[in-house]
Amino acid sequence: MPRGSHEPSNEANRGPDSIHHRYVTEDVPVGCKIYHELGLVYGVKTPIIDSMIVLASSMVGENYFEEGYTLDYLGINDMSKEELLSYLNEGIIKE
Repeated sequence: MPRGSHEPSNEANRGPDSIHHRYVTEDVPVGCKIYHELGLVYGVKTPIIDSMIVLASSMVGENYFEEGYTLDYLGINDMSKEELLSYLNEGIIKE
């Protein structure tokens, strides 16, 4: 096939085929929710993440601001910025 041809791939790579795909039902209440909560704790605005949560919540009929993972669930809710960075970068947990 000539270089630059735009024929479709026959590989088994498929994107989401439903709004209830894990890209929405897992990634938003887990990943996006954690970024949202970290932003609240450390004073960082997360308008794009927040809009993703609003859109996903409205499309699937859930409230991902209330559901999903929390900093408490991950055990990092009481960490200072320095403690969190030490934990993430070096695996050090303050007792």
